Amino acid sequence: MGTAAVGRTRPAWDNQVVIIPNGVAQQEEIAAAIADIERGLGADVVRLRYNIGTNWSDEPAIYFRVVLTDQASKPKRLHKVASRIRSIIDEKLDPLNSWGLFPYINFRSQAEQDMLKEPAWE
Repeated sequence: MGTAAVGRTRPAWDNQVVIIPNGVAQQEEIAAAIADIERGLGADVVRLRYNIGTNWSDEPAIYFRVVLTDQASKPKRLHKVASRIRSIIDEKLDPLNSWGLFPYINFRSQAEQDMLKEPAWE
């Protein structure tokens, strides 16, 4: 039997290959693709922010934060606007298949952001 190093999480003989998703490895490319998408989202969107991390099951993920105009956030329009934005992100970016990132999209109205003033949404 061999000896294990203190604090080592894997056996010394473990030669597993680490696979890094494209979205993590190619941050500049994904940033450019998202900037193109943001420009095409239209007047209903105040801004689009994102970060790359992991989800609850430690899978690579991309988290979008979309600030909508107050008009676009009204109950009669919200579903249609949010569905359109989700479709655009799926079609133009295809986060899971093209970048290896599970997408999560959250929406907030401009009034809500003005009240909460969360820096991550700015």
